[in-house]
Amino acid sequence: YATMSPEAVRIALRNAHLDPNPITRSMVFANLLANLNADNIEAVKEVYEDIPLGFESMHEYQLLLYGWGKFDPQGAIEYCNQRASGIGAGFATAGVLHGWASKNPQEALAWVEHPDNVGMSKLYNFGLVRGWAANDLSGATDYVAGLDQGGDRHELVKILTTEQLKGGFSPARLWVESMGDENNMKQSAFTNLTQQRSREHPAEVAEWLKEHAGKEYADGSFERLGDNWGQKDPVAAAKYFDELPAGEGKTEGMREVVEHWAKEDPVDAGNWLNEKEPSADLDPVYATFAREVSKENGEGAMEWAQSITEPKLKEKTITSVGQNWYRQDKAKVTEWLPDSGLPEETQKAITQPPKQSWWQSLRPKKSN
Repeated sequence: YATMSPEAVRIALRNAHLDPNPITRSMVFANLLANLNADNIEAVKEVYEDIPLGFESMHEYQLLLYGWGKFDPQGAIEYCNQRASGIGAGFATAGVLHGWASKNPQEALAWVEHPDNVGMSKLYNFGLVRGWAANDLSGATDYVAGLDQGGDRHELVKILTTEQLKGGFSPARLWVESMGDENNMKQSAFTNLTQQRSREHPAEVAEWLKEHAGKEYADGSFERLGDNWGQKDPVAAAKYFDELPAGEGKTEGMREVVEHWAKEDPVDAGNWLNEKEPSADLDPVYATFAREVSKENGEGAMEWAQSITEPKLKEKTITSVGQNWYRQDKAKVTEWLPDSGLPEETQKAITQPPKQSWWQSLRPKKSN
């Protein structure tokens, strides 16, 4: 591919664009654009005139802009602004910065920080950090740590975590533990590492997190662990969370476990909850269980909703559960409400449930 003439590159790329097989099409695009240079860029651009710049062709444009950004980032950015505008051009430019920063992160950083570009810098940072982390993970980490805390910071830490995990879980674990917690950097790193690793290795992550139980920076990690482990093995996950010290991490983790467990086996999940002494810490868990069970059994779920101690959460959960029950059996709910002791406003809300979207009415197939 490296020795192909611009005309040969154009023909091969056009043929690949027409290939219905996504594997062979992607292979040709990747091999050709890995050898993108100043000599063949015009031939490549000619083919891309027939490829719409949009979500359906995102992969093809990622390859083009990454490769182009490595040798002519200014030309690639100008191309982005010609092909799109506003946020669309911003996303495309982030793709250029990915390639640019993988080769020269300081030049790419200087461009992002230029006064003309600061308005889109939060978007540009995704490409900058992704390329920078592949070239210099330590430098990229220092850069992200110095940013103001905001909605994009957590996602940037996710990029760093993904790159760090390529070296294995043990080094990644040491990496997050060594962080200071200024601007919640450590919290974001813990949560992202847990989210990524516990999808396939929840028990391994659970053993590690025991050392950090009760720490504020790890609370979100226990929630993510509960979500991922609860989908795979809610019984094992429930036993683990039972043994943790009380705190937000334990409560949120249990809540996630119970949500998944209630979908698969509401009887066993309910029996497990019945063994617990009611407490304010368990209120969010009861609320989650009640809402999930009410999708199939509103009447049974109402008992759980009424066991919640926190007034506002109790009212909110009773309303949600009651609405599901009303959808299932209007006559029985209408008969029950007058003697329920519920405020008139709550009773009225139960009998006026909002219309469900099609996706809200979907129910997963239960395993035998």
